[in-house]
Amino acid sequence: MVYLGRKEGIQDGDAMQDIWGARQWADSACTRGFIVPALRQKLARDPKKKSELARAAGRRAVTELVRLGPSYVKIGQIISSRPDKVPEEYIEELKCLQDNVPAFSGRRARAILEAELKKPVSELFKEFDDVPLAAASLGQVHRAVLPDGREVAIKVQRDKLKEMYDLDLPQFDKITDMMDRFKIGVDAKTMFKDAKVILYREIDYTSEAENTRRLAKAFENEPWVKIPNIIDDYTTEKILTMEYVPGIKIDNLEKLDATEGIDRKLLGENLAKAYLLQFCKYGVFNADPHPGNLAVDTKSKGGRLIIYDFGQVSYLTESQCDGVLQVIQSIVDLDAKACVKAFDKLGAIKPGADTTALTAKIAENFRLGKVWIASREQERKPTPSRRSRTGRSRTARS
Repeated sequence: MVYLGRKEGIQDGDAMQDIWGARQWADSACTRGFIVPALRQKLARDPKKKSELARAAGRRAVTELVRLGPSYVKIGQIISSRPDKVPEEYIEELKCLQDNVPAFSGRRARAILEAELKKPVSELFKEFDDVPLAAASLGQVHRAVLPDGREVAIKVQRDKLKEMYDLDLPQFDKITDMMDRFKIGVDAKTMFKDAKVILYREIDYTSEAENTRRLAKAFENEPWVKIPNIIDDYTTEKILTMEYVPGIKIDNLEKLDATEGIDRKLLGENLAKAYLLQFCKYGVFNADPHPGNLAVDTKSKGGRLIIYDFGQVSYLTESQCDGVLQVIQSIVDLDAKACVKAFDKLGAIKPGADTTALTAKIAENFRLGKVWIASREQERKPTPSRRSRTGRSRTARS
């Protein structure tokens, strides 16, 4: 049977792969899967009924996105990471697309591996698990053992992915226009503005390998974070092989709490620190930090963070890195003018924007307590001079 949404045990990724070529359904699927259910939810007056319809619309969207193929599954993943743009009920349903996409067979995976690496799988690996560890929109991950005994995780890209993108992506503008025209509560055009560039960039695994190597090198002396090393001889545009580093998915709170030695508070602090280092020191950061790409093991005090998947990264100039620090400092200081100046340094303010109005709005947010954590910290202890605190911030980058 073919996978039709959230139910496990009825997946047939090969069958789904074979029918993904028929993407002429996109317009009707958009109407059937997104617009009609979303309009029903929007027109409902009872809050409980409205929430139920929104959740049902999210489930229907999952079904249609999976039917349409990898490009559309990726769109669902993008939507699921934008709670600022999409109702909560949609987010909860679409989250299953982060790491619960129909897997193709081990037979198909072996054929792709042999075509890319030019040798039989029996010569390439001492062991190869036909059942994947996880399946995603672009490919799936298999565990294997190299001839020298090293355990590895191999990301195998789906068949004909670029050809699917070439057919699908020109339809995105048309579909987002439909969604925006019906005002269904999803800001589609804004979210998908950069999707085309991102999606093509992700399907070159040699680019992902380079991104991974760069960040693995940056964090190599930090025992509280792990980025798997790349195995170059087994990596191509469609195959990415890295050391096998299993862990507990970061949103599996029950398992994290049941595992001795894991401190969720410390994990949260370390995750924030990992991203601040990427933003403010290294100038390169993982731009796709959903729970499917983050895990935890016990090889460091409180739990070691494991970061996977560097298909999407963004780069910052030195000036932008400094701008991020200045934004943080201005929030700690509750200084609206400095905050706007820092945003401008980041390039986040359009030319000709009304900075006076923006400054007033940020100042109002500060007064209303929308940065209440910083405010409470200010109340608890004396505020050092800006110069001394900025000096400490800059030291963190060195």
